[in-house]
Amino acid sequence: MDVVTYVQCFLSLSLCYCLVDLLAAKAQIRKRLELPVVGSPSTLVPWSILNIKFATNAAQLLEKGYAKFKTQAFQLIRSDGSVVVLPQSLLSELSALPSSIASPNAALENDLLGPYTGLDLILESRLHHSIVQRKLTPRLGKITSGLEHELKYAFQEYFPSCNEWVEFTPYQLLGKVSARLSGRALVGSDLCRNATWLDISFNYTENSKNLLSPRIQKLLQRSDEGSWSPEDNEDDLNVLSWLADTAKGKDRDPETLAHVEVLLALASVHTTLLRMVNVLYDLTANPGYFKVLQDEIKREAESTLGWTEASYLRLEKLDSVLRESQRMSPPTILGMKRLFKQPYQFSNGLHVPKGTYTCLPIFAIENDPENTPQPEIFDGLRSYRYNQSMELSNDETSFDGEKRVFSSTDQTALNFGYGKSACPGRYFASLVIKILFVKLLTEYQFKFLPGTTRPKNIMAHEFLFCWPWQEMMIRQKADSGCPF
Repeated sequence: MDVVTYVQCFLSLSLCYCLVDLLAAKAQIRKRLELPVVGSPSTLVPWSILNIKFATNAAQLLEKGYAKFKTQAFQLIRSDGSVVVLPQSLLSELSALPSSIASPNAALENDLLGPYTGLDLILESRLHHSIVQRKLTPRLGKITSGLEHELKYAFQEYFPSCNEWVEFTPYQLLGKVSARLSGRALVGSDLCRNATWLDISFNYTENSKNLLSPRIQKLLQRSDEGSWSPEDNEDDLNVLSWLADTAKGKDRDPETLAHVEVLLALASVHTTLLRMVNVLYDLTANPGYFKVLQDEIKREAESTLGWTEASYLRLEKLDSVLRESQRMSPPTILGMKRLFKQPYQFSNGLHVPKGTYTCLPIFAIENDPENTPQPEIFDGLRSYRYNQSMELSNDETSFDGEKRVFSSTDQTALNFGYGKSACPGRYFASLVIKILFVKLLTEYQFKFLPGTTRPKNIMAHEFLFCWPWQEMMIRQKADSGCPF
């Protein structure tokens, strides 16, 4: 075959690929032609180009779509197809739909490539959700002292002993802390320090069955014999024990329960880490808050009530900072994701065919100036002032009736979801992050490297990440006021 023939073959194959790619794009968009499209200037753009455009420019595309179609649904061309972005007005109706019609788990499984990553378990079992909601959250007060103890141990192991300024990498260091604290609640005090478990929970490796199955098998046997309950011993107050004690039917299998543990670690370690790092960045970029929060911690520790698990609920200024940080640096700009398993018509007449993937533009909603005045400004006490005004006001019509706290969900703050499918682990995340910052704020000082400012987050598709190798400066305080 001569060179000319090779060139002809290459051009022919290239043309075929472009035609197939173009037809794929048109087919995806045509499914819902009655809705406006954001992400493609025309249906003549190949699908591969649309993929790249969304991966690198998702925030701008969504901002453009929200500005233009704020009160109606529109199509957003995402890397895996066309998704329908719903208006905020449909939030309550969407959140009330049963999973048999609109499934959040099916949408998550789709996002995380469940059949390839093993995360399709979320479609088969609700155990991961119910164990957090019914066991972990009601017992947070009982495990708080254990989390404080684990944090002290982790600080001794990971944090530098430094009277002078030294460089450190927040993402790497706090990643270890997040894995340890999450592990304390998930697998208990001994396994949370196990190097294999820490690798599993941070890197999502498939060694969980070998590590956890023997332990689970013993717990299942003790549970079957009726000779043991997790409530009998403080060391057994962890998700691993609760799973073994409550799982039924096909869920009562060591490999299945080990897999549930990995799912929970995946859900907690990195999302908590993202918040830890961004709160540290935001405080360092706005150093006036250090003294404000240190004073709040000191007042609480010196109060007549003393330092207890309830103290974290009274750190209202710290809570406000966490909420503000999440508003500006959320884990994702899209939320309330649903995959429709049946056709459905919303009350406004919008018809959604079976197989439609829908979501809400949660970042755009929360940062709409109508919902958050001057959204471009980091105002750490924004929620704190709102809550104080609500408590002092007799005019209930001026407020929505609920305090705005980090772990709460409302019609404009949707990072944890909304309604019955809201993230059950948000209370645990709030507690863990507050425990960490009580320790950090009372024992260390922070600043950015000379000549640098707050690091920017990285956007990939609709998700936000921190640069893992960003360095900062850290120094121990001369006097420690940590209350635990």
